[in-house]
Amino acid sequence: NTQICSGVGIFCVGTGLSIYHGVTGLLHPTEMESFYWAFLVLGGSLLSEGATLLIAYNSIKKGAIQNKMSFVEYVMRGNDPSVNVVLMEDLAAVFGIIVAAGCMGLTKYYDSHIPDAIGSLLVGGILGGVASFIIYTNIAALIGRI
Repeated sequence: NTQICSGVGIFCVGTGLSIYHGVTGLLHPTEMESFYWAFLVLGGSLLSEGATLLIAYNSIKKGAIQNKMSFVEYVMRGNDPSVNVVLMEDLAAVFGIIVAAGCMGLTKYYDSHIPDAIGSLLVGGILGGVASFIIYTNIAALIGRI
């Protein structure tokens, strides 16, 4: 229960901060700096998050096979909440990194702060969606029925 609550809390805080950063970036743009380190960090993050995503995927796939369920059915039923939280966190991270890199690339290409701000809003939406999904698939554990 606490792991799920912590995960949801982190996603909610991340959602709020990302959306705040996006709105602030649209309303009060700041001077753009070098993108070198940002792209380097995003590349390293994509490698590490992608690796843990594959591990979580394989773990869920194995659990689904053992329970004679489809992958999606296993995830939707929340049979293993801790692995589902890891899967969703890593999936959100990978999509968020791709969105961030794409929007930063557009910001650099067009020399405009708008794509970066929109990217922050999109990442906030991804995090909010994942938090909602985790709550939905683990509602029984969250209210103490398990």
